[in-house]
Amino acid sequence: MMRKKIESQCMALVLCLGLLPVTALAAAPEGQLIYVGGVKISSSGYWTTDDDGNVTANTGEGTPTDNYIHYDADNNTLTLHNATIKEQLDYSENIEAGTYIFGSAIGVFNQNGAAELTITLEGTNTIAEVGKGIYVLANSTGGATLTITGDGSLDASASQTGIWVQSNNGDATLTIRDADVEAEVTGSNGDGVLVQAGQSSNASLSVNGGSLTATGSGTYGAGIKFQFGSRDYNSGTPSLTVSGNAMVKASSDTGGIT
Repeated sequence: MMRKKIESQCMALVLCLGLLPVTALAAAPEGQLIYVGGVKISSSGYWTTDDDGNVTANTGEGTPTDNYIHYDADNNTLTLHNATIKEQLDYSENIEAGTYIFGSAIGVFNQNGAAELTITLEGTNTIAEVGKGIYVLANSTGGATLTITGDGSLDASASQTGIWVQSNNGDATLTIRDADVEAEVTGSNGDGVLVQAGQSSNASLSVNGGSLTATGSGTYGAGIKFQFGSRDYNSGTPSLTVSGNAMVKASSDTGGIT
């Protein structure tokens, strides 16, 4: 009798586990725009990069042998595979995005909804010689979310901001999972990582496995900064979570984390 009871409980447990919700990737929010190296990414496909950091649509069939970018529109996932990006979205070419994300190597923009992207790193990837390394912006409504994952690395250096996730009226979330990420400002003033939420909203950064090294510069720059609305001192809830033996290092001329 006891054995049958235990077997019955085990079967119930298996059934319950099978019914647990599974996190699934989804297509990009309606109205979202993505630019990589100044090139608009509007559907699934491959793009190659060269030593000079140019991004070019792949004209061959199948997966390029190396140094490429792949966008999966069904899951809103951008894969960087030993990619080098040294071109930014120019002001004059950013008419559709309302000139909001010009200067970014990877720019994600939504005028009337959430801005979301998952970046998967494979091999060694580099962003350099741009104004903003990665910039995710939800301009009027919705949250801004950037997830960086994979077993590769990314070195994102920029003159203004290394990685910037911004929602003007909602939550802003940056998640790094298993990947090794460096975000560095090469200019006279700026933040290595800036997570900017709307006033009285939540700004969160979580690093689970892997590492994050964030370096800011200048009088007002920080390695990692949480901001709410247009001012540092507006009300809001910042959150920094480090787990899974991850390493986080933040530094700047005036302070590491603000």
